[in-house]
Amino acid sequence: MEEIDVVIADNQPLSLYGLRSAMADQADIKILAECQTQDRLVDAVRNHSPDVLLVSAEILSEKLDALEKLITEIEETRVIVVTSRKDQGFLEGALRCGAKGVFQREWPVQQIPMAIRKVTNGGVWLEQTAAERMLEHALSKRRNPSTEELKIGSLTPREREVIDLICRGMRNKEIASELHISLATVSHHLTSVYRKLEVEDRTSLVIYSAKQHLVTFG
Repeated sequence: MEEIDVVIADNQPLSLYGLRSAMADQADIKILAECQTQDRLVDAVRNHSPDVLLVSAEILSEKLDALEKLITEIEETRVIVVTSRKDQGFLEGALRCGAKGVFQREWPVQQIPMAIRKVTNGGVWLEQTAAERMLEHALSKRRNPSTEELKIGSLTPREREVIDLICRGMRNKEIASELHISLATVSHHLTSVYRKLEVEDRTSLVIYSAKQHLVTFG
């Protein structure tokens, strides 16, 4: 089992303890550093180059521009944002900034290792209800159900398979191997899916798939 290196950052000692405890018994997850200030977390990520950074929104003063700047500086590390906020603009904004997951504090901490593993494998972590609400918030003024039915109906069976594998966290190379097709063919299918469903990227596709029940999330 390949070890996943993690840095955790939270400006509240009790919350930091909770994050640490959630991973204490996970043999495949190793915490390299813990931080309580924004400056220290950037240094920690630069020094340790972890696979995943678990960072609270509070340590970034709940500012999306600060999150975007952080992700730009540590682009090789996948970021999961831990937050108490429920407003859809902030949750969707965090993903748009490049975060690979949003973990709300009301969720069981036992799910944190699951979130870490999923984003490490190339997936996006978000609870299905939150995904549905985010998509509804983003599209409520622009799209209607009948239009979505037409879009989904235009997908080929192979494109649906590609969507399912993306939502399971697979990268293009893994999808090619699973479906016994070339990387170029995977890219072709993905481009077609983006165009038909009018989504911009993998994150948008996962959110859309949750809302439209194209796949079943755990």
